[in-house]
Amino acid sequence: MTAHRLRTIGVRTLQASGALLVAGLMAGCGQAAPAGQAISAPLPQSQPEPPSAVVDQNLPAEQPGTPTTENSAAPPPEAPKPKTDEVTRCHTSMLTGSLQNPDAGAGQRYAELTLTNSSGETCTLYGYGGMQLVDASGRPLPTDAKRTPNPGPSMITLSPGESASATLHWTAVPHEGEPTDGPCAPTAASLQVIPPDETDPLPVTWNGGPVCGFGKIDGTAYHQ
Repeated sequence: MTAHRLRTIGVRTLQASGALLVAGLMAGCGQAAPAGQAISAPLPQSQPEPPSAVVDQNLPAEQPGTPTTENSAAPPPEAPKPKTDEVTRCHTSMLTGSLQNPDAGAGQRYAELTLTNSSGETCTLYGYGGMQLVDASGRPLPTDAKRTPNPGPSMITLSPGESASATLHWTAVPHEGEPTDGPCAPTAASLQVIPPDETDPLPVTWNGGPVCGFGKIDGTAYHQ
């Protein structure tokens, strides 16, 4: 065999070996080499970079806020309060007083201390009042006002001309330490009455005689 032929066979052998090597590489990558074509190794592809966020410097920064949900709802409106007519308390200047139905028996005395709404508007009375016996000169006489529980306080509404009363009780029997050869105490000319929650007195003519027991008078709350 000549030297030229040997050289030609060696070149073809080298080419065949290179083709087999490239085909093996492509087979490992899942690609088949077409017959009769030289195969070159693929170049690695660079991955595209993600687009960078563009920030507009002229936009205002987002302010954090309270997160809202679809289920959030405004509180229901409050129901309107029913309107009520305001009625003022009965003041002393709105009232006139009298001592009515005095009753005497076995040394005991009873009377109704009556207050009448003499004003032109409706007012209310509630509870007990105060009282003080005075003589004709307005000087105070011994008075010991006591509250009795029956009847007790209740709200009383007085229209113009209507009245409410407190039932009074006292005794005409002298107590120990009081005179027994005459009146047990000076007879009062009037009773200074203070309506419930008021401070100004209302003069009421006293026609109940002397109050023994050092001026003790039992009185109920005002009632109708």
